Amino acid sequence: MKDKILIIGGYGTVGSTIATNLSKVYPNKIIVAGRDIEKAEKLTTKLNNLTIPYEFDVSNISSLEILKNVRLVIMCIDQEDSNFVETCINYKINYIDITANQQLIEKFEKLNAKAKEKEVSVILSVGLAPGITNLLAKQCIEKLPNTKKIEIYILLGLGEKHGDSAYQWTLENIHKNYVIQINGTKKTVKSFTEPKTTNLLGQRTFYYFNFSDQHSLANITSIPTVKTRLAFDSIFFTKLVAILRKTGITKIFSNVKMQKIMIPLFKKASLGSDLFGVKVIAENGDKETYECELIGKNEGNITALLTVQLALKILKTPSLHIGVLHSNEIIENIPLFLADVKKMDNSITMKL
Repeated sequence: MKDKILIIGGYGTVGSTIATNLSKVYPNKIIVAGRDIEKAEKLTTKLNNLTIPYEFDVSNISSLEILKNVRLVIMCIDQEDSNFVETCINYKINYIDITANQQLIEKFEKLNAKAKEKEVSVILSVGLAPGITNLLAKQCIEKLPNTKKIEIYILLGLGEKHGDSAYQWTLENIHKNYVIQINGTKKTVKSFTEPKTTNLLGQRTFYYFNFSDQHSLANITSIPTVKTRLAFDSIFFTKLVAILRKTGITKIFSNVKMQKIMIPLFKKASLGSDLFGVKVIAENGDKETYECELIGKNEGNITALLTVQLALKILKTPSLHIGVLHSNEIIENIPLFLADVKKMDNSITMKL
């Protein structure tokens, strides 16, 4: 009987929170998997043996025996390609991925026809950005008829600790040119340029950044302009990065050797708090606007809790959400859904 939920990277910061919450609903059905079996066993002991530890390397899937009993895979680590996702589809296993990597997301989206053929759900955009940003954007669009522009503002706390891949992704994207949709046409922009000020946990200046939400929303909706900007909770640090970007010094952040030096420093340093914030402003052809906002603590935790709620939805009504879909495509009542997320984390405040 296919009744197991496989969480790959299940003992990590995000994965362990997902495993903890789902094990309360599906005890002894959650498989905590990863390359470090000792960490998986340690979490299982902590959770009173309500989960199942399993050694699994997604980059070396020589044995797929475990998948025969799995109904849902939750992927908490980044991959190099879409091979494993395609394998899950072939096994008719529903799949959720927390990745924010646009290149990976585009590879997964190409599997839509196959997922529909196998009647499988592949759910993307389940974190903060993409994820919460997508949901707030959908709420704004529903509230404001004839929306022509979506502006997304993301505030990240420098005090929160992340995995190496998250730091690496951020460093690589600080000095990057990328394409977004403006007035219905594709335009190349530079990260950490085009400053714009808005009030999110105080008056702050935000800069272009290559979050994948702006790409998926532009593709899914008919909105002519979708832009995402970033600021850090430290105003000084945000301005410093903008200056370094303007002078071209941020180019060194893409160097692997430099990243190996900088990432341990970020992990040790106390540069800010664990606060985060998301604000979405929709504007229509008459220059009318509608705003949505969500603020909380611990970005990793909100990613985990959003994933938990989406997993519960897929597990309860799997046949309603077939194909490769983003979170905003499967959640109909955004306020009700986010209220369920808030019940799991009372640090969250919302303006919808």
